[in-house]
Amino acid sequence: MNLIHKFLKVGVWLFISTSLIAHAQYRAVDPADENDPDAPRVWMESEVKIPDAAPSAELKPFFVSGNTPLTFAIDAKSLTIGKDDVIRYVIVITSPSGAKQVNYEGLRCEKYEWRLYATLQGDDKWVKTPNSRWQAVRGNTYNRYHSALIQDAFCENSIPRKDPKEILRLLKP
Repeated sequence: MNLIHKFLKVGVWLFISTSLIAHAQYRAVDPADENDPDAPRVWMESEVKIPDAAPSAELKPFFVSGNTPLTFAIDAKSLTIGKDDVIRYVIVITSPSGAKQVNYEGLRCEKYEWRLYATLQGDDKWVKTPNSRWQAVRGNTYNRYHSALIQDAFCENSIPRKDPKEILRLLKP
């Protein structure tokens, strides 16, 4: 009897913790239904804080394709996983001539989408992207770095990895 009681406690705890996780990123369509687990829900993005400095020196390069002359690196210190399951990061894209583009972006594993939040202008001024919106990740484009990030490191199927250290370890140089 005691063993059954322990299993029931564990089951209830798992249900409650799963419900809390789901509530962190999804909201009931009708606020009055927030405590109803069967109520229709919509995903809500967490508030996004744009970086206030240039990328750190801890750049982690990763392989995208043999077809692109560009190189790609993630600022290891910028990598975060939000309560909304969005993986946010600063990416540095470098051309063969040394020109750099630095973006602050987010990826959603669940929907296979990406979003550009801001671009670094000069050496220290972040400019928010006007009318930023979620866009589908395309795996067949010339510079398919979003697809490489999702497939190689950020996601396990449609589930985001939860440990930034594991993500950085999985990036293929």
